[in-house]
Parts: sequence; C-alpha cells; structure tokens
Amino acid sequence: MKFFLLAAAFVLMAASFTSCSQKNMNTENNAITKDAQLEWSGEYMVDGCGFKLTIDGKDYKPEDESAIGEEFKQEENLIPVKVTYTETGEIIDRRCGLSTQDRSMPGIRIISIEKL
Repeated sequence: MKFFLLAAAFVLMAASFTSCSQKNMNTENNAITKDAQLEWSGEYMVDGCGFKLTIDGKDYKPEDESAIGEEFKQEENLIPVKVTYTETGEIIDRRCGLSTQDRSMPGIRIISIEKL
C-alpha cells in the first residue's frame, strides 16, 4: 500500500512539473511576426520607462528588453520595426521613477526585431 501511494505521488509530481514547464515554454512555433512602432523612453535608473511596442494599436511591454539593441534607444522617436514575438500571457507593470501611474501592459517575449 505504501508503494502504491509513493508511486501515485511520484506520478502526480511528474505530471505537475510537465504541465508547468509546458505552460511557460513558448516555442518559435507560436511566434507572431508583425509590423510595430517601438518607443524608447529612457533607462529605468534615470526615471525612464524603457521600451514599449505598439502593435495593431495595442501597447505591449517586452519582458526581455535586453533583447533590443542599443541602436533602438532613440528618445522622442517612434521607430517602425518588424518584430517576431510570443505572447507571455502575463501583464507587466513596471513603475517609472517616482510615478504611481499604472503602466501595466500585456507582456511579450521578443525573438527578433529589425528596423523597417
């Protein structure tokens, strides 16, 4: 009986680990490629808000802003880009400086980005 309970617990643990890793794993098969507008508002450490992408009129926050090169850091300019990404399914809210303004946006994971 103890062996049966131990085996059942092991199977349940294995199934839960598998489902968690599949939920968080976005493969390039789920990738979306679209034209977008990229906005840079400055570094977080100097009260900026980092990057924001506008795709089909909707704002998105990249979860991995380090995937975007230095050449895209141009303040007060909207840069037309082609971006390949996956949706994370999570809302990202990064507060900028001392602001209490809600800046929550759907999160995306960037696979590639290039200027148009």
